[in-house]
Amino acid sequence: MAKIIKKSSLWEQGSDFHWISYKKNPTKTAPWADTCVWGGSGRDLFQLLLKYGMQIHGWRRLWIPAYFCNDVTRAILTTGIDVAVYPHGPEDTACSLRCIDFLPHDVLLMVNFFGISKRMEYRDIQRKVTAIIEDHTHDPWSTWSSTSNADWCIASLRKVLPLPDGGVLWSPRNHPLPSSVLFTNERRDASLQRLAGMFLKSLYVNGHDVGKDVFRNLLTAGELGIASGPISGMSEWARNMLHTFPISLWREKRRNNHRVICNELSHLPWLSILGEDDTEGSCPFSAVLIFDTTARRDFVYKALIQSRIYTAILWPLERPAIDGTPERYVDLSRRILSIHCDMRYNEHDMIYVGKQIRKLGSQYIDAQL
Repeated sequence: MAKIIKKSSLWEQGSDFHWISYKKNPTKTAPWADTCVWGGSGRDLFQLLLKYGMQIHGWRRLWIPAYFCNDVTRAILTTGIDVAVYPHGPEDTACSLRCIDFLPHDVLLMVNFFGISKRMEYRDIQRKVTAIIEDHTHDPWSTWSSTSNADWCIASLRKVLPLPDGGVLWSPRNHPLPSSVLFTNERRDASLQRLAGMFLKSLYVNGHDVGKDVFRNLLTAGELGIASGPISGMSEWARNMLHTFPISLWREKRRNNHRVICNELSHLPWLSILGEDDTEGSCPFSAVLIFDTTARRDFVYKALIQSRIYTAILWPLERPAIDGTPERYVDLSRRILSIHCDMRYNEHDMIYVGKQIRKLGSQYIDAQL
């Protein structure tokens, strides 16, 4: 077993990306090739595509999976398109769409949840819907993404890479794309705030005398700015950064980190982990933990913060943005926890995090006795 290294007072795991150094080894291929539209965020691109589809193709209703990010749903609703939910989430190994009463001008959204979903085939529904959109945010370079036969695909690249802003829209079926949009002044400020926060956080985690509140305030203000204002394009500096990244190496590191923490958390009676080891060219976005109860999840989530481990809840569904979300998906959202596995961390980090979760989850049992 790997040796556990005692963590310094500046070590932390999770939360926003900080800037990291890397060797020159850029990944030169991408599913979108050169034919794509760059956006400031995934929400920007959803709004852009849906407005385009409503105007050009007469789209009227979008079907989204029951388990989906409320913030993105609210952005979608601003376009004026009707939105309905169909029963599908990250625990579902298959998705039956035959029960949906599709109408003319309906559009279907499929999601690769946490980079672990099985590729979807559309032979039984392609004649029933006007278009199919796929969200590949959690693993934009997967085999599914690279060989997709959807009409359009979207990925919020800033969620999986150390970018201050940015997402991409493309059409695997070579449909015409919406016109590119300008990078707005509002987003310029937001992106620069996030970029400054990323660099200051990097100084902090490397032992320099930087106040934590300084970079946290910049990152938070930048995130609020990216989530507001009119639809924007992607910054020139984020596009330039993207083309230097060693994507393949980072995906492999994420895959290995995921494998390490899954091994560390195996065989616990109160915990399960979504997803299997890579079988179809996929790479998990994070380690997605499912606790037996909401109370245990909340206990572990709060206690991990004391160890400077900042996990994510993807996604809270206590108040769904639209009606019709089945209770089983709301219940899942109450018990789920996402552990970062990205390129910032090594095997020792993931073992340490796994041991902390194992210890805290067991302490919760003791606390109830």
